[in-house]
Amino acid sequence: MKAEIKQVEQLVRELSVEVPAETVSAKMEEKLRDVRRNASLKGFRKGKAPMNMIRSIYTDQVKLDVAEEIIKSTYPEVVREHTLKVASYPEVKELKYEDDGRFTYTATVEVFPEIEKVNYENLTLVGDEIEVKDEEVDEVVEMIRKRAAEVREVDREAGLSDLVAMDIDVLSDPGKVLDTDRFIDSEVDLSNKLTVKEFLEHIPGLKAGDVKEFDVKYDDDYPDKVFAGAELKYRVTVKAVKERILPMVTDEFARTTGQGETVLELRMKIREQLTNQKTDERNRGFKNQVIQQVCEKNAVPIPKAMVSEYLNNVVENFKKQYGDEVGEAEIRKNYEAMGVMNIRWNMLMHHLARQENIEVLQSDTENLINRFAENYKTTPEKAREALAKSGNIADLKESILEDKVIDFLVGKASVTKPEK
Repeated sequence: MKAEIKQVEQLVRELSVEVPAETVSAKMEEKLRDVRRNASLKGFRKGKAPMNMIRSIYTDQVKLDVAEEIIKSTYPEVVREHTLKVASYPEVKELKYEDDGRFTYTATVEVFPEIEKVNYENLTLVGDEIEVKDEEVDEVVEMIRKRAAEVREVDREAGLSDLVAMDIDVLSDPGKVLDTDRFIDSEVDLSNKLTVKEFLEHIPGLKAGDVKEFDVKYDDDYPDKVFAGAELKYRVTVKAVKERILPMVTDEFARTTGQGETVLELRMKIREQLTNQKTDERNRGFKNQVIQQVCEKNAVPIPKAMVSEYLNNVVENFKKQYGDEVGEAEIRKNYEAMGVMNIRWNMLMHHLARQENIEVLQSDTENLINRFAENYKTTPEKAREALAKSGNIADLKESILEDKVIDFLVGKASVTKPEK
């Protein structure tokens, strides 16, 4: 067998393969004998038809089968001999039985890029120092008090610490953001900082039975995207004003939360939780910055087939969630850059792990399984069994490896505070 490899694009290789006549002839004869053993032709017992008759009837079909068999056996051999790191299925064309008995074909395939060394010099990360202020702890304590509060209806005007039950009629909705014009028995918490500002301006001072109309202009970055930027007009009919009777912050109250025996222990636990939350948030920011910068410093080309497969999966997930009517072309356009980034990072991350001898140890896996067991209130043995059955052990190891690579890169980076 002969094979010639030609680079036709940066990551595209064309394999021209030639299989000698004696190999082709031997396979043809073998296939024809198989056909003869199983052929039932009129006038002959099964397996007894003359070979020349078998050739005249079945040669064309056998040629197709032999061509498929030759390609399946020779293509992997060519890939191994030329150490090609293929990244796509081959596109086979120009299949031909030559007049002298040889068989030739051409296969086009994409390969992975060659990465000599991952550059991670001069990484600069932006992140705040981890600090939890007393005011933040106070806010959480207040939130816990609200959850534990007794709520009772009162006969007075609403204040900024009250809950107000009301019916809300939609008088104007030019953007058609709502599919209804009335909300019955809605409850607005005037003490919640996320409550729309127009409700905080117009509802305090109202009492049961009062009716008021007002306009609301939702911010463009309003968390619920349905309302973002919308302009609506409401009429509210107050049905009840409710006040909270907050418990005193005592050691007894602290014990009811299950987070401490004393107020001091409760506040220490809250501070620890807030510290962990801020640390996780900063680490997520560092991870995104590291991935972005490493990919920019190492802009290796990405096989088109891998991007296509990534986008196929994205589209399939959208269809499962929203049905077959999703805008496939728009989805592919919107997610292509993300796909390139994810694939590039995956390649660079694994190469960097080999480059710097970063690996997943048995103890790393065991620690993660133990945390998994703790989170789901089960034993490590049952957790390991569940993960093995679900096939998630490999994903866990991949996640551990990525975390270790990210930690390595963060350790090499300089960290600056964000500009205020």
